[in-house]
Amino acid sequence: MSNKSFLLSFILLTSLLLWNCVKEPEFSTTPAIKFESIQKITKTSNDGFGGKTKIDSIIMSIRFEDGDGDLGITAAEIKANPKYKDFRNFEVDVLLKKNGQYVPVLFSPKIGGLINFQLRPDQKPGPIEGSISYSTQFVYAFYKGYSPLFTEFNDTLKFQIYIKDKEFHQSNTVETDPVIIFQK
Repeated sequence: MSNKSFLLSFILLTSLLLWNCVKEPEFSTTPAIKFESIQKITKTSNDGFGGKTKIDSIIMSIRFEDGDGDLGITAAEIKANPKYKDFRNFEVDVLLKKNGQYVPVLFSPKIGGLINFQLRPDQKPGPIEGSISYSTQFVYAFYKGYSPLFTEFNDTLKFQIYIKDKEFHQSNTVETDPVIIFQK
């Protein structure tokens, strides 16, 4: 065996041994989240009446950890089990700044939705961690339709986010940084 072959075999064997020794992280079976970022992208689009309107897309990102990896859910799982009727696993509450205080803005339906895919490709129980981004849009032409609390321009919003797993374990709630929508 040449020196190069021996060295390559030694490196490969050492790498395999070290890889097998890596211990999976230990997380709670109740999901935990941390606020990561919020971003606003303003774009112009057709308003459906022959004109143009501006749209603020708000993108919220969180980090998550879950000990048993049961955060995502598929359409088949929802259909197969009646306990998931009306199930939502990514919930967002909206807070609007009024007179220096943040007040809840009620949306019907509520902002949020489903993490509708498996986060573990092998679908085996076990710890997972990563980032999830969610976006929602506010259309300038319809600003009053969102809530009578909204003003015409420059509303400051924050969002409170939590997630749930398939066993209905609810994470902690995180709050985003403020963002201004409907800017002229």
